[in-house]
Amino acid sequence: MKHQLHWVQLLLCVGWNLVGVGNALAQDPAPIDSTKALKNAAEVNVSAYVEVYCAYDFGKPTSGDRPFLYNFNRHNEVALNLGLARVDYTNNRVRGAFALMAGTYPQANLVHEPTLLRNVFEAHVGIRLSRNKAIWLDAGILPSHIGMESALGMDNWTLTRSLNAENSPYYLSGVQVSWDPSEKLKIAALYVNGWQRMRRVQNNTPCFGTQVHWTPNKRMKLNWSTFLGSDTPDSLGLYRIFNSAWWSWEGEKWGAKVAADIGIQEMATSTKWNLWADGVIVIRRRLGKQLFATARGEYYYDPHQVIVYIAPPIIGSPRGLTATGYSLGLDYHITSNSTVRLEGRLLRSTFYVFEFQDRATQDNTSVTVSIAAKF
Repeated sequence: MKHQLHWVQLLLCVGWNLVGVGNALAQDPAPIDSTKALKNAAEVNVSAYVEVYCAYDFGKPTSGDRPFLYNFNRHNEVALNLGLARVDYTNNRVRGAFALMAGTYPQANLVHEPTLLRNVFEAHVGIRLSRNKAIWLDAGILPSHIGMESALGMDNWTLTRSLNAENSPYYLSGVQVSWDPSEKLKIAALYVNGWQRMRRVQNNTPCFGTQVHWTPNKRMKLNWSTFLGSDTPDSLGLYRIFNSAWWSWEGEKWGAKVAADIGIQEMATSTKWNLWADGVIVIRRRLGKQLFATARGEYYYDPHQVIVYIAPPIIGSPRGLTATGYSLGLDYHITSNSTVRLEGRLLRSTFYVFEFQDRATQDNTSVTVSIAAKF
């Protein structure tokens, strides 16, 4: 009996263990599937961008800085225009980005920002407001909704930025609600701290923006953006209304981009308004598999110093900017993520706002070469 009991106990133990193993095997796939689902739903990307340049300004500015330009603005030195490291996160309901930068671009463009924020390129988080529709709310330091040019040189057809890009926001700080009703159309509304400001100036006037971006086909894009608000303290209360529109088309060999901006701002001493405007056209031609040629013509009109303030001592009293510009460039794409570029540029102003051998002049000529890569 004792011997038989041992066999019964053994059979019961084996049976119990088999049931346990079966349950364990049935439960094991669950965490594996959830991990796969998490990977499919969430994505983290780490990237970097480096752009080094040398610009030679034939006017030889005494300080080494080129006026009212924020990219490639150092004369006759090898310099870092923009070095960028960023992390992007996205899933079905949440997204965000954080990017830090260094170079002469943030040094020139963010000089009025708080010290601890001058090296922040982007820092924003967004939540999806609808499960069924692409409606997002993003808040933080955002890329600007204005203009067709980016601070990242490789995203643009020309090496240097146009006058309208250099003197309109590259970034904004605030809240944006965007809706993509289709793959071709994006609509956005923004509440921001000001005209390219991370920290609000001492005023209580709200600032708003809108954007409509339409991609009718793979070759063509159209965009219309606005800004409404004040970028001055309440003691001045100068309200600003701004419209920006651009169109681009890219074929197999030829491409074209056209942009135009117009804005008005209240005058400090009357009920009248000051106007500024600009326009730019860029033509690009593919010369080979990796070689492109570009030509640009542009015009900028701001005689009342609404946006551009050119200070003494070289030119005497402060002036605004009314100028035409032309440039020719060659781009060689070493790989899909690296480019060498060369560009010659001529600017001619109505007023004597440029420097040439310690005296004021109307013309400015420069040559710039750069190398950039994304990682």
